[in-house]
Amino acid sequence: MKWYRAYFPFRVASAATIPLIPLYVGRLGGGLAEAGLAVAIFNAAATTASLVFGRLSSLKVLRSYVLGGFLGFTLASMLFYFASSVVHVFIASAIAGFATAVCALAAVLFIAETRDGSSWGKEIGVFNRISDFGWLSGLVIGALWSYLSEGRELCIVSAALAGISFTYAFTILKWQPAGCAGMKQKDASTRGNGRSNGLTVLYVASTFLMFLSTSLAYSLLPSFIVRMGGADMEVFIAYVSSTTISVLTYPRVESISKGDHVHVQSLASAGRALITVTLALTALLLRGITGILLVATTMLLSGFTWAILNVAGPAAAMKLHEKKGKIMGIYNASIFLSSIAGSALSGIIAENLGYPTLFLTAAMLTSASIPLLEKVRQKSKTITHAATDKDHIITTTLIKHKHTYH
Repeated sequence: MKWYRAYFPFRVASAATIPLIPLYVGRLGGGLAEAGLAVAIFNAAATTASLVFGRLSSLKVLRSYVLGGFLGFTLASMLFYFASSVVHVFIASAIAGFATAVCALAAVLFIAETRDGSSWGKEIGVFNRISDFGWLSGLVIGALWSYLSEGRELCIVSAALAGISFTYAFTILKWQPAGCAGMKQKDASTRGNGRSNGLTVLYVASTFLMFLSTSLAYSLLPSFIVRMGGADMEVFIAYVSSTTISVLTYPRVESISKGDHVHVQSLASAGRALITVTLALTALLLRGITGILLVATTMLLSGFTWAILNVAGPAAAMKLHEKKGKIMGIYNASIFLSSIAGSALSGIIAENLGYPTLFLTAAMLTSASIPLLEKVRQKSKTITHAATDKDHIITTTLIKHKHTYH
C-alpha cells in the first residue's frame, strides 16, 4: 500500500539518530552511566507507549497515531540538535522512544484492520522490507556522518526526514482506509476466551525470552568484534550485511512459513541459538581475521532469522487475541522490556563471567522459548479445530431448521 512509503524517510531518520544517542551524551560531558540511562529512557518510553496506545487503539485513531509519531520524532530530533545538557538528551530520548513505539504499533494495526488475516504475513513482510531498507540507508548515512563530522547537524536532517513522513502520511492516509475487512472478521484461533488468554501469556513469555536473548547477545557485539581485533569498519560491515539479508528475506518469509507463523518462529529461534553458540566458541577459540570472518558469517544468518521473527511474530500475535491493539501493545512492550533487561545484564555478565558465558546464556534463553512456542502452536490448533467444528454444527442445524419450515 502507498502509505508504507511514508515510513521510509522516518526509518532513515531513526537509524541515523537513535544509535548515536550515547555519543550525544558523551559530547555533552556525560559518562557511560548517563549514556546507558539515555538508552534505558528511550526503551522505557517505548514500552509505556506500546501498552497505553495498544489498549486505546481503534481504526479511527490509527491515522492520528501515525501522524503524532512522525511529528513527535521531528520534535525529538530538533531537541537532540539544540540540547545543551545531558538532561535535554534524556527528554529527547523519551520523546523519540514514545514516537517510535507509536509508529511501529500503528503500522501493524493498520495492516491488521485493513487486510484479511490470511495476508497479514505477506503485507507485514512488504512493509518491513521498505522500513528496513530505510533503516539500512540511515545506518549508512549515520556512519558516514559520524566519521566525517562530530557536529549534530545530522539531527536537523533527521527532523526534516521525519517531517517529510508526516507530510506524506497526512496526504495519503484517509480517516477510513479502503478495505477495512479486518475489523469485521474474527479469526477462529482467537475464540475461546480464557484459553486464548492463556495462549497470549505463553506467547508473550516466549517473545520476552527470545528478545532478551537477542539483547544479551548483540548489545555488546561491537565491543566483542573490536576485542577480536576488528575496527569500526568491521562492526559497520557486520550490521549492514545483516540488515541487507533481512531486507532480501522479507518477501520470502510467507512462503517459508506457509502460514504457520508460530512454528517458523521456533525454527528461527533454533537458528539464533546456533548463532550464539557459534559466537561463544569463537570467543573461546579464535582471534584475528578468522574470528572476525566467522562473526560476520553468523550475522548473515542472524539477518535471515531476524526477518522471519519480524514478520511471523506480529502475524501470529494478532491471531491469538480478538483485540489486536491490546495484544500488539503487549507484544511490543515485551520486546522493549527485554531490550532494557538484556542491555543491563549483558555488561554485568560479560565483565564478570566473560563473553563465552554471555553468548551461552543467550543460547539457553533462546532455546527455552522454543517449547513455549510449540505449546502455543499445539493449543492454537486445538482451539481452531474446536471453533471450526462448532461453526459446522451451527451451520448444519440452521440448514435442518430451514428444511423443516419449508
